[in-house]
Amino acid sequence: MEKITDQTQVQSWLTASGISDQFDTPGLAFQAFCYEKGEYLTMPGRRLDWLLFIVQGVIRIYGIHENGSLLPVDQLKQPALIGDLEFVEEGRSSFYAQASTQVICLALPVSLYRPQLDRDIRFLHTLLHSYAAKLKVFSAMNITASTIEERVLLYMGTACPDGELHGIENALLQLRCSRRQLQRVLSKLCRENRIEKIGKGRYRLLQP
Repeated sequence: MEKITDQTQVQSWLTASGISDQFDTPGLAFQAFCYEKGEYLTMPGRRLDWLLFIVQGVIRIYGIHENGSLLPVDQLKQPALIGDLEFVEEGRSSFYAQASTQVICLALPVSLYRPQLDRDIRFLHTLLHSYAAKLKVFSAMNITASTIEERVLLYMGTACPDGELHGIENALLQLRCSRRQLQRVLSKLCRENRIEKIGKGRYRLLQP
């Protein structure tokens, strides 16, 4: 992880991302960090004292079973927030967050601003929205639908904004199936007019 010291660039990212608009507290001093592919942003046993707003790149979230196998959870990119769950857990992380590409984050130190953040209504609403988005993903990840087809339809209906699936890779993580299986199901659902393809790797759920 490398700290980016160019304050002009940091301010440019802040302006472009609109992250400052998610706080009522004035004068927050954001920093910027660059993570290379493969680096960890969070992991169990390592305390996180930052709110990390992704402005570039992709992050993979996963856990590890007791038998050592990986438990895929999600892929995050702009404008996702890392550190929301840790904010209420005194910095404790339950999952691994690893950079899948080079990642740039705008970072705010929690310990420095904790009293203000605890009273910052706009920020607390930001946390609620972030929690809700992740809860949708976790719910879809643990669905009990018996077939891949049922899982795809439920995932698109609950975890995808506006019922639109964007990106096969992220869906593979959530649905725990092979690319071939997913492509076969998506093609079948398109033929049945239950979903429609709207672009490369993009599908929209059609209302019955």
